[in-house]
Parts: sequence; C-alpha cells; structure tokens
Amino acid sequence: MSLEPTAYGPAKQEALFALMDRVWGSHMPAPEFDWWFEDNPVGTRLVTLMQDGDEVVGVAAMSFFRMILDGAESVVAMPVHVATDPDYRRRGIFPALEAVNEKQAAAAGSPLTLTFPNAASHPIFVGPLGWIDLPHRRLWARVLRPGAVPRYLLRRPGPPGGLRAADPEPRELGRLRIEPLTRVGPEADALWRAAAPAFGNHIVKDAAYLNWRFAQAPREYRLFAASRDGRLVGLAVLGYAYRHGVAGGFLADLIAPPGERAAVVALLRRALDDVRGGADALIALPPPARAHRAAFLQAGFAPTHKSVRFIGKALRPEGRLSGPWHFALGDFDFF
Repeated sequence: MSLEPTAYGPAKQEALFALMDRVWGSHMPAPEFDWWFEDNPVGTRLVTLMQDGDEVVGVAAMSFFRMILDGAESVVAMPVHVATDPDYRRRGIFPALEAVNEKQAAAAGSPLTLTFPNAASHPIFVGPLGWIDLPHRRLWARVLRPGAVPRYLLRRPGPPGGLRAADPEPRELGRLRIEPLTRVGPEADALWRAAAPAFGNHIVKDAAYLNWRFAQAPREYRLFAASRDGRLVGLAVLGYAYRHGVAGGFLADLIAPPGERAAVVALLRRALDDVRGGADALIALPPPARAHRAAFLQAGFAPTHKSVRFIGKALRPEGRLSGPWHFALGDFDFF
C-alpha cells in the first residue's frame, strides 16, 4: 500500500500509541498526551501521521509556544514527539511529515521553528530539511555524589534514586522566604516581565504557561517561590529523571531578575536539598546574565563538558534566527 500523511484525530490514538510501543517500548499515558497537546494554553498543535493502510507507521508533531523574539511576542512552533516504525525507516517518512508540519506552521503564522535534535534526527534536520545549527547551550551541574563522575566517564550505570519526601514548610533566610507552591499566582506575570529583558529570545514564562507546564503536569515537578517582604522575587522548578544510568535532578526553570542574586542562590539551595541523597547531580541551563551565572557558581554549580544541540529554521520572511537565546530544561518535551 502507498504511504499517506494524515492529520491525527482521537480515533487514531490507539494506532498512534501502538507505534510508540514499537519504537520506544511504551507510550505516554492518554492523560499526558491530552495535557501536552490539548491543554497547552496557546491552543494550537500539529500532529501528523504517516499511515500504511490502517496502520500508523510514523508521527511528527509540533507544539506552539508564545515567545519573545527581538523584544516582540510571537507564537512559535517547535517539533516534538517524532517516531518512525523500525520496519519503515530510510524511506523518507520523517522528512515528509516534518515538511507537512512546517508548511502548516508557517501558514498558522509561526515566523520560525526551533528544536533540540538527537543524534539520529540532526542530520535530517540540517540536511534535506534545511535547518541550521545555532550556538549550543552549555549544561551546568552541581555534583552531589563524588563517585558519580568516574562512573559516568566509564559509562557504568548508577542506582536509580528520586526526590526526597516533600517538605511543605517555608524557610526564612533573613528577609527572604522560600516556600513550595502547588500552583503559581498572577504575581508571576510581573516577575517574568521583570526578568525577561535579561533572557533575550525565550518562551514566555507567565502564570498561564507555568501552571500548565509544571503545576498541571502528569509527571512530578516541585515549584518554589522566593519572596521578600511579601513580594515575589524568584521562582524555581525542580524535576528528576533517570536516564542512561544516571540519576539526575534537573532545574526545569528559574525566573528571577539578575539583581536578585540572593534569591537565586536560596532557590538553588532549596532545590539541592530536595535531590540530595537521591541524585548524582543537579543539572541546569542557567540564564545568560552574568549575575545569574555568579549565583550558580556561589551555589556550587560549574559548567560541564556537555552541551545541548540547538537548531532552527526560518519559516516566513520575518523569521530571524539571531540571538541571544535562553532556554531552560523544562522547555524540552523530554524533561
């Protein structure tokens, strides 16, 4: 039978999940799929399937995010959740699906598209699809288990861990108050606006985004707020993942103006407390401002030799790929 791209609909969910099982050995639970694709506050999404008869043999999706680009807000499409049936690889399925999505994203007004490819997809993106490499993002880490470094270099798996039992009590540090949150209030909008000029091009981190991405997520994230004299001055989001034999806490997001160094240090130390004993390290992509980097150094973080590959493509004449760019680990679909 001929291969035909087709738009995803709820009636095709079972066949899509069967494809994920064949490719990854499992599929995301239906509530997580709905949260990611249906509950996104931007409201737009693209999920395109490749079918061979009634069987789904490929998928390429795009999620849309509000972004600040060159100081103005735009809605930008980003590829997520790409898979091709092992029996159908090397038949051009992924580039065909991606080309369909890019055309539709451009028609929807996305000026450009961005992603963080893996080793398998990168040659396809920068080859036939015409994407370009952008400056890599350097990972920082605070090592929590000294033995983890030689074990990682020798590629020996470590034991899985996890976050410590949640502590609901706030902590007072002089005039600073650090407390866990179950959701973010509207005051987060003003905090993000105060921090945004130091971020360059970035995803809008207002309360609507933060609550959807973290507070309402099916997986566990921990949100912490820093306030001074009752005013919100910083937010941090913590997650945990066990991948490639490494138990890692990760800083999913950090929002604070560069002048709030003490708040950033306090938030980082609060996050470290929640992963200590259950993770080899806490990893992060710090904001670009020098004051933010100084706060990370003060909290014991250091740049690593690892970086995250970052690529982009202009979809419309107004799309510009010039930086600076800032992304947090929570901006990735796999964190």
